[in-house]
Amino acid sequence: MKKQPEVTEKTRRKFEEAFWTLVREKPVSKIAVSELTRRAGYNRSTFYEYFLDTDDLLTYVEARLLEQLKQTILQALSENHSLEVMFQLVFATMNEKIYLLLGPNGDASFLTKVQKEMLPFVEAHLPISKDTPNFDYLICFANAALFGLLQHWNEKGKDLSTEEMGAMMQELVLHGLLAHVAM
Repeated sequence: MKKQPEVTEKTRRKFEEAFWTLVREKPVSKIAVSELTRRAGYNRSTFYEYFLDTDDLLTYVEARLLEQLKQTILQALSENHSLEVMFQLVFATMNEKIYLLLGPNGDASFLTKVQKEMLPFVEAHLPISKDTPNFDYLICFANAALFGLLQHWNEKGKDLSTEEMGAMMQELVLHGLLAHVAM
């Protein structure tokens, strides 16, 4: 008997909600199927109808977040916004769930996945071309700096406004740390 699409989506959402509740409490690697099923209100066999294991659920959750981020980036690029506005649009997409996966309870490989999605955005706004010597190192540096800054901002409770953060990131990307300090 084939399940109704609405039932399937509701069940997946329940497991996803249970996952987010648990990842706030403990590392992703320590989440067990039994905890997920108890929190979601289903039995183990139902979980296995939808996911192979907890890693499969993590992959599903990450894919949904990355798709949302990708769509935001593509929209921002197509609308040809200023770098500062584009940062603000991307920040709006980087919700608590992305920060949870980037944080201490998250998935260590998630940062690499997010950086890969952000690569077109970063490449389009760095004042260098792909022909620049060691371009890949420069991109790596920019990504590490931007995500380090975003993670720190999140950990500090986003004590700067989105506009202030966007302006700071734009200044740092386009002119560097020394120019920003000299402002």
